[in-house]
Amino acid sequence: MRTTAIPLNPRNQGRRWPRTPYRRLMKRCFPKRKYRQRAQAESGFSRHKRRLGSALSAKREDRQYNELRIRVLTHNLMLLGACP
Repeated sequence: MRTTAIPLNPRNQGRRWPRTPYRRLMKRCFPKRKYRQRAQAESGFSRHKRRLGSALSAKREDRQYNELRIRVLTHNLMLLGACP
């Protein structure tokens, strides 16, 4: 009786280290726990821009700073459910 199972691809088995020295160093020393938090930060920025827009209306730098502070406060209140 012939088998119907497809054989596994032998190229993708086991853990292999990169061959070049810089890639090996990166694999060994890369701060994975810190870097994985980036997805959460990007998600927060995306949500903020989607809800409140990406452009500021203020022209001067000090007023832009104030507008950003108000927008962050508004966004946090929206997250708490104070505003629909």
